[in-house]
Amino acid sequence: MRKDRIEFWVKVAGWSGLLSAFGVLMFYQLTGMRIFLVHLIIIILFSAYTLTTSKEPFWHNSNRVLWILLFSFFFTSIFQAIFVAIVYFKSKKASK
Repeated sequence: MRKDRIEFWVKVAGWSGLLSAFGVLMFYQLTGMRIFLVHLIIIILFSAYTLTTSKEPFWHNSNRVLWILLFSFFFTSIFQAIFVAIVYFKSKKASK
């Protein structure tokens, strides 16, 4: 049951990244600054990574998820990092 919960939150994190990518795309269209385009590519790649690896066992390793959480906090969006933080706390609770 815990594996299903962690997998669910990983998928939510992946899909929420696509919502963040939509906001960054709007900023890019309004300003035309290429930094938003780079940020958009990073968010989409990270979201694809989380969605394709949601059933992998390393999401149950809290140390690995902590590094993924730090990456998502600094390089993607805080909205997506919130859901990765939920995965981190669920995996930490499951490992006890």
